[in-house]
Amino acid sequence: MSDVLLLGATGNSGQLIAAELAARGLSLRLAGRNRGPLEDMARALTAQGATTDVRALDVGTAALGDAVAGVGVVVSTIGPFARQAGPVIDACLAGGVSYVDIANEWSAVRDLLDRDDHARAQAVALVTGAGFGPAATETLVLRLVGRSDTVPDRVRVAAAAYVARQGDGVRQTIQESLSQGALTYRAGQLLREPLGSGGTVLTFGGARRRMLPGPVGDLEAARAASGAADVVAYIAEPGAASGGRDSFAWAEVVTPDGHVAVAELVTGEGVRATASIAAETARRVLAGVAPGAWTVGQLFGPDLVTDATGAQVSLDGESA
Repeated sequence: MSDVLLLGATGNSGQLIAAELAARGLSLRLAGRNRGPLEDMARALTAQGATTDVRALDVGTAALGDAVAGVGVVVSTIGPFARQAGPVIDACLAGGVSYVDIANEWSAVRDLLDRDDHARAQAVALVTGAGFGPAATETLVLRLVGRSDTVPDRVRVAAAAYVARQGDGVRQTIQESLSQGALTYRAGQLLREPLGSGGTVLTFGGARRRMLPGPVGDLEAARAASGAADVVAYIAEPGAASGGRDSFAWAEVVTPDGHVAVAELVTGEGVRATASIAAETARRVLAGVAPGAWTVGQLFGPDLVTDATGAQVSLDGESA
């Protein structure tokens, strides 16, 4: 019996998440395609006091169901989530095991949230977006809408993450996601346009940034957090320099009377922030949560990201 089955354990994100999970005292079942690197990783973690075992598997095989059996929660780092998450979620539902992923593709986040009824029927929690994107912008939206009794008319969010090393899986996920074009919600309806439509310049994190509406999970998380009919989630223009070694998130909420409120968040390297958020999410899921399909903010509120990462937040320019 292990607390966590970590899929994609030897990838860049997986290694960092494993270290964060171990630091929280959780036992690990490390899974990936190649046994050798998994065993090397298990030895290193065991030498630091962690309890581990190893499973070499492919998510498209029956071995996945065997690996899921007997764990408390599955944490998946395997993208593109739009293609890879489905079989893992199916195995979790069949085995009665909760699930956490670090997806930031709009379609993957939406597809998981659409499984709410099934998750409740199986008494498991499915949690998506447990990473810097989309959890960082979601926490800002939750804080802004929590200061008002009205549903905002419009919400805009944006993120600019500094990533020290981008793995092949992340690059492939980004490429596949961008092929969906620009997605926004207008008057409550999803609008698809060519990528590049609706580009703008936003100032946050002390810099002017060229941003584009993108097909990211932040869009669905911001919509769920706010109930707004008009929602835009911006991504940095491809190829734009990150500038510095911090990661930033930004959110703007416009109320029906025209009042505009803005929030910003700053933390360190984006993949390390994701590792902290994912590990803390898994720990809290293991501690016991309501069944259903959730974003991180829906399940744990606006403080998980700052609790996990130490990120600094400001609301309308004032420290929060």
